[in-house]
Amino acid sequence: MDNSSESLIPALPSVVAEDSSASERVAAPWNYQRLLLALVISFVLQMLFLPCMCAEGTGKVDFALMFDGYVVLRLLVAWLRNERGRTWVFYSVLLYTSPVWITILISVLAHR
Repeated sequence: MDNSSESLIPALPSVVAEDSSASERVAAPWNYQRLLLALVISFVLQMLFLPCMCAEGTGKVDFALMFDGYVVLRLLVAWLRNERGRTWVFYSVLLYTSPVWITILISVLAHR
């Protein structure tokens, strides 16, 4: 029994060391260049796939532009506050997938 408890004690410091290195990786600054690239690409995708000659298409484009404006505002706030972490990845994924989820959201809301 003592051998098994002794084998657990040395394992604990290695877990703590892995956690401290993981927190150092997470604390990297935002990647503004990739987020701006995602913003440009998503804007082009939104303008290609969202418009149509109806009120629903206009609503989609209006919502997409408001969302893009929100991301730009959030990017400026992160830059001014010198934020760190990987939150920019979340915004990039939302931007890249925005034509899909905006279409679904507007379709659901328009046909209620």
